Amino acid sequence: KGDDDDDDDDDEEQERRQTRPGRGAVYRDYRHIRIRATPTLPLLTDPEIASTVREIGKSASWSLSTAKPGNGVDQLRDSSLDTYWQSDGLQPHYINIQFPKRQTVTAISLYMDFNLDESYTPKKIKVRVGTTFHNLEEVRVVDVREPVGWCTIPLWRKWGEDVLDSILDPDGGDDDDEGDEDEVDSGSSRRKKKRKKTVPLWKRKPLRTHFVQIGIPYMHQNGRDTHVRQVKIFGPRDESIGNKGGLSVSATSGEKSGNGAAMMIGSGKLTIPTFQTVEMSQFSFIR
Repeated sequence: KGDDDDDDDDDEEQERRQTRPGRGAVYRDYRHIRIRATPTLPLLTDPEIASTVREIGKSASWSLSTAKPGNGVDQLRDSSLDTYWQSDGLQPHYINIQFPKRQTVTAISLYMDFNLDESYTPKKIKVRVGTTFHNLEEVRVVDVREPVGWCTIPLWRKWGEDVLDSILDPDGGDDDDEGDEDEVDSGSSRRKKKRKKTVPLWKRKPLRTHFVQIGIPYMHQNGRDTHVRQVKIFGPRDESIGNKGGLSVSATSGEKSGNGAAMMIGSGKLTIPTFQTVEMSQFSFIR
């Protein structure tokens, strides 16, 4: 237990260094976020958002790092808030979601209840994506504090993180206005600090992956095992399924206008990339 206390103290100290202003402050980037729980799930209950996304978990293969008998994948996916997955092993605990083909993922939602689960409730969540277990890349680190309700983690990547971005959407990196620098006078020396960076909507690109892993390294009150009551994973709703009017998910989100939500909701138009070669130019028009 002493080792767990030391690890938790180190984690708390690192978080304080990341968030407090002043000398030596380290600012979070867009991958490290804090999320507050909501009593309802807007991706299902809000008509404007629900018309643009769909739950894609049924097409995936789910597995867990450990589970107690009777508290496994079936309870995690039964749409009941009274059942839950309970881990039964060493930390961190993992939820693995594997798709049969490359899938566009826009958000992951977890239901947690600190009032019922107390020390079993996750405190920090890490999301990694990749092709298999061997090449996973961490894309989100999420802090939650005593959540009671749904915590929705938006998943998108920044323009330029994929080598194909410059080909599929060559103008996506223009008008870079992410954050800025402030000069702070501290006696005889001048130093610079960067504000928290925000990524504009038009620079957020769809996250496509075969494999999604949700890691839970820390629980509240130094707990060892964890309880997660529900997990849902969302992708964009296809245009052919019924996005008639309203908002829809842009194929490349290259539009520089619109006030869409955080889950890649664009201006409602399917953007066709500008192809650079003669061979591919035949696909620039829909006949």
